[in-house]
Amino acid sequence: MIKVEHLSRRYGAKIALDDLSFTAENGSVLGFIGPNGAGKSTAMRMICGIMPPSSGTVEVSGISITGNPRGAKEKLGYLPENAPLYAGMNVNAFLQYCGKMRGLSGAELRCAVGESVEKCRLHDVLHEELEALSKGFKRRVCLAQAIMHHPENLVLDEPTDGLDPDQKREIRTLIREIRLESAVIVSTHILEEVDAVCDNVLAIRNGHKVFYGTTCEFRALDPDDGSLELLFDRLPEGFTDRVSGFRLLAVEPAGEGTLVRVMPDGVNHAELIAVFTAAAKAEGVKVLHCDLVSGRLEKVFAGFADMEVKA
Repeated sequence: MIKVEHLSRRYGAKIALDDLSFTAENGSVLGFIGPNGAGKSTAMRMICGIMPPSSGTVEVSGISITGNPRGAKEKLGYLPENAPLYAGMNVNAFLQYCGKMRGLSGAELRCAVGESVEKCRLHDVLHEELEALSKGFKRRVCLAQAIMHHPENLVLDEPTDGLDPDQKREIRTLIREIRLESAVIVSTHILEEVDAVCDNVLAIRNGHKVFYGTTCEFRALDPDDGSLELLFDRLPEGFTDRVSGFRLLAVEPAGEGTLVRVMPDGVNHAELIAVFTAAAKAEGVKVLHCDLVSGRLEKVFAGFADMEVKA
């Protein structure tokens, strides 16, 4: 578990991060999102003990990152946004070196390197020079070093940056596997990633927290979340006035018919679908399709400018 309380970072009069508090629990993935320059990377560096906070505390598995940095970092794996790689080393030598820095040796080291190579699909480039790798493979090598010591906590800053679609799917699958025994924080600007792997969301803007809750709660900030879209082949005048149990959100032409978006009011989705289907049948109207609408994270993200700062 990673516990952050009242974390702040100031540069003179400039506030990069202000009074941030949250907890990343074992068995879950926390998506850390915000516009560019919001303070995400600053927060990641303080959480991992790379940058001292101006105020506030960070505990990694109950160990203070400032009071006992070595003990805390032993419980932590970190993938920086721009992770450094050593020129002149090949992949295997680099992972061996990282393992030794973690205190591994002998059979334990060989096993750790082998497991991380397997999980990150690095077999084909194991003996290639780091500087000759593609951006995607470099990212996977850096992820391999972050997980090789089986950390109880994992902090990933833009983990799929530079990866192709197949590689992204593999890394997201790996993150879901890791979370079964670890607390994982994923800092990202890719909302598809939040949807794919994150149980909870922490959103910041201009160094301030604007949202902290489950991914479902974040999605529900979209006013269309939980609504129904019904496509009719035609829409007789006054049709929606003759049906009850909903709030009308939109009526618009859509290809072969008319799309009606409604929010159930006092009835459940199944009951409202049945009411619309019966009304349509009575008036000789065809329901071409009906979809339940989930809130779009992109729409919520675009509304950050209107979000209030949360305590």
